[in-house]
Amino acid sequence: MHPDWQQFLEHQGAHFEDVDGAPGVAAFDGPAPCMQPELADLSPLGLLRIEGPEAGKFFQGYATCDLRDAAPDRALPGALCSREGRTIATFRVWGAPEALTLRLHRDLIVPVRDLLARFIVFSKAELIEAGDAMVGIGLVGDGAEEHIIDLCGAAPAAGEVITAGPADAPWTAIRNRGERSRFEIWLPVGAAPEVWQRLAARSRPVPWARWAAHRIRAGYIELSPRTAGEYVPQALNLQANGLISFKKGCYLGQEVVARTQHLGKLKKRMYRFSIAGLDHNAPALGTPVTLGDDDGEKVGEVVAAACDEGRCEVLAVIRNDAAELSLVVGKHALTLEQLPYDVPSLAMRA
Repeated sequence: MHPDWQQFLEHQGAHFEDVDGAPGVAAFDGPAPCMQPELADLSPLGLLRIEGPEAGKFFQGYATCDLRDAAPDRALPGALCSREGRTIATFRVWGAPEALTLRLHRDLIVPVRDLLARFIVFSKAELIEAGDAMVGIGLVGDGAEEHIIDLCGAAPAAGEVITAGPADAPWTAIRNRGERSRFEIWLPVGAAPEVWQRLAARSRPVPWARWAAHRIRAGYIELSPRTAGEYVPQALNLQANGLISFKKGCYLGQEVVARTQHLGKLKKRMYRFSIAGLDHNAPALGTPVTLGDDDGEKVGEVVAAACDEGRCEVLAVIRNDAAELSLVVGKHALTLEQLPYDVPSLAMRA
């Protein structure tokens, strides 16, 4: 996090904590006003750019999504896999073929950069880290779209990218998937305080956990270093959310991903749960999910968790034959919640 941006947020009453290895806002001082929409600092996320005449061609061989569908005004969800077909990053990507921007967990930028750097030397392209020079601001809830229109002149539709601000230092606005309107604005750190104050006058600043809880309720996972490299994409429902193209051809890990899809054999996948009455100390990523009690048989593990308004929202990868049984995380009982999307059998998506 850029020190100027952190200092600004501290002056707004922000307190910070570690979020899966990256700094994030834990709370804001003072009573929370009953105001919509909600305003969030997105510092646990960051940007990585791939630029050059062969940028799109290069990354097409590594992303699970089809980069031919990306454009300056269109953002795609995608993932990056290891040779073994394990998901090592999830991202949104937009831009022209010669200038792609990836938005992903901040602490995965270096591992992803290092992986791609081993191969990009053979292409006319380069990797550029935005570092702390770019800031992400999130806006979610009733009235969010109107605020984005007021700020950017228009609000992006699902999958759309809007560019606004000064020509020499533009802002980028994208809309996240899900039933609630969730927007991200990415802009230079020098412009961020003014934009934050403009939005804060008509919205409620909230901690990172609140933003993460909205994402979990939408059933989407943002891989972090603690969950990267553990699961095939289908175990995280990525095929149900448009992160995988089964028509684009080869990419890193594609053989394993395709075999998993066509054989239709997946013993466990991601489910959504909640924990009633838990308003702090969310389960750590990787915490075992067990049958009956904390000494019971392990059937899965937590891959995302955030406490919000008196309960904890959880995503966990669970054995399919155990998902509807009595499950616990530590001493806390899990309640199975419905995902807001269908997860068809694998063969149906092939």
